[in-house]
Amino acid sequence: MSLQRFQLDIAARLQSAAAFENVPVFILRPRAALTAAEIQDKINASLGALSAQNGKSGLCATVMMPAVSTKQQELPGPYLRLACKVRVQENVIVNMGPNGTQIACEDAAISVAQTLHLWTPGGTAGILRASEETITADATFEGRVTYDVGVESELDLPCLAKSPLPSLSASGGIVTITCADPEAAIYYTTDGSMPWAGGGGAVLYTAPFAAGERALVRGAAFSSGELGSDVAWLAL
Repeated sequence: MSLQRFQLDIAARLQSAAAFENVPVFILRPRAALTAAEIQDKINASLGALSAQNGKSGLCATVMMPAVSTKQQELPGPYLRLACKVRVQENVIVNMGPNGTQIACEDAAISVAQTLHLWTPGGTAGILRASEETITADATFEGRVTYDVGVESELDLPCLAKSPLPSLSASGGIVTITCADPEAAIYYTTDGSMPWAGGGGAVLYTAPFAAGERALVRGAAFSSGELGSDVAWLAL
């Protein structure tokens, strides 16, 4: 799954719609190819009279960066809610002039919602739906009529395999660690730090060992091709 692909798919869906034939669709994602300032320059140019699409200017749409949240935290994966806003902006003087699109910003915002609602991109997310607050006005852009159109989807990520949790036991101050996967590498710490191969205080378990009094022993198993296990612990 790619959030970048999700954003690109939304932009491509709008660009392919007849309602946006004369309306440029931008993607707000600063990368090496374009800085944030360069993207904003393109948006500003499209709203002015110097840059046009099919000879029309004064109106544009920008696909904002997606947001991700989860309300069902106990489900594996995790089960994610994807949300994305499309910002529609209009320079009324240019847009309603002789070389403007003649499409009001409000109408363009409705077209965004209609174009994306109940559309399934496939491979990047589930079916898209208009957000509960579908279209909201933004008065912070002086000289521009601005509306944000919200859409959302769900994504059930597959669970990544995780190594089995090791078992820690102590007898007479000697700590033994076992794991259901006999091939797993087990790392442990006695200083309270995270037990993993790159940890400064982590030791590869090879045999039972003596731990000091009041030590906090933590251990985790690492099997090839899997995520490390949860952390098992034992307070002496």
